[in-house]
Amino acid sequence: ARAPEWRACPADIMVSIAMGKGDERSALLPETTGESARASAHQGAVGVGNGFNSWASGKRVAMIAVGAVLGVCGLVGGYMHSTMPGVAPKEGDPDFRTLPPVDFDDKTLLIVVGLPFSGTSALEGLLGTSGVIADLCKADTWQCENTELLQNLGFKNPKADCDCCEDEYTSVSDVTAAEYAYAYRDFANKWWDMSKPVLMDKTPNMLCRHRFVRDAAAALGVPVKFVVLTHHPFSWNSESHPFNEDYYAENLAYTLDILADSSVDSLKVRYEDMAWNMDEVIKSIKAFVPAVKNLNPWHSSLSDDSKGDRGMGVSEYFQHEPLEWIAKDLEPATYAMLCKLGYNEDGECAASAGASESPSGFVETDE
Repeated sequence: ARAPEWRACPADIMVSIAMGKGDERSALLPETTGESARASAHQGAVGVGNGFNSWASGKRVAMIAVGAVLGVCGLVGGYMHSTMPGVAPKEGDPDFRTLPPVDFDDKTLLIVVGLPFSGTSALEGLLGTSGVIADLCKADTWQCENTELLQNLGFKNPKADCDCCEDEYTSVSDVTAAEYAYAYRDFANKWWDMSKPVLMDKTPNMLCRHRFVRDAAAALGVPVKFVVLTHHPFSWNSESHPFNEDYYAENLAYTLDILADSSVDSLKVRYEDMAWNMDEVIKSIKAFVPAVKNLNPWHSSLSDDSKGDRGMGVSEYFQHEPLEWIAKDLEPATYAMLCKLGYNEDGECAASAGASESPSGFVETDE
């Protein structure tokens, strides 16, 4: 398989969008007339070429068009994506407006992300004790996540076992912004308790898809907030899901990307603080989501929908299983990312000396 190559998106590459009548327009564009986007790109006064024009002409572009000139990096949720050779890209987008209408007034979309098996279900269970947050548990999926629901809608390949990467069946762009918009309207009609002001989707693999979710929420007219769970390697001591530095570092880069993205509203929650500083966690969540007035760390909203540890309140769990802090040998680049996240209790910043700088933004290309 071809390894994806990442590079920062040049700020001076722009794309101008000219609307032509007679074609279908993206379901994500706010206007409802039957038009499509024809795009031409230029870098300063130098044209990028007809290859881009022929690709963009007549395509439905998954974005919110504000004005006539947009950055190329804004075309597809902040990224330009390639797929593996022989894997056909998706053609066309679903139109959420074909679903029954939903009143998203006074609602907030709350997205909970983090590394898989890093404690996101425990955080979801804590958030659910507020009584004002609706989850997807009514759908009876694994840990109340969206993966199976997206598969049922045909937006994810059930054979894919690769979340934030590429394999034979999927790529990092396998769920588009338009598909998320369609899915969330579908969830509102079927699974969320719409009497509650906050609509939660806790699915760890959305860690690498936050711009798609951002654009989907904008299309639906609902504000979105991201709660990002971080988990230090020294407190990652699971026997069933042992620490893997390569996998961890790859996903940690996505964590930094969300938290550094000024276009989204995000809150960082440290797994360690749920064990050692729960009062501050609760205080920060209340400030971030004003609708939340109370949280009970000794209970979990997943107790009726989950078995084992995930159905136990966070504080009760750590009472039975005190969190251990065990030092590990890590690469300087991993220490550097931990330092950027604010971890420095064990000299992470000093240990990162000599690590190369990670790019702040990424574009996947075929070059």
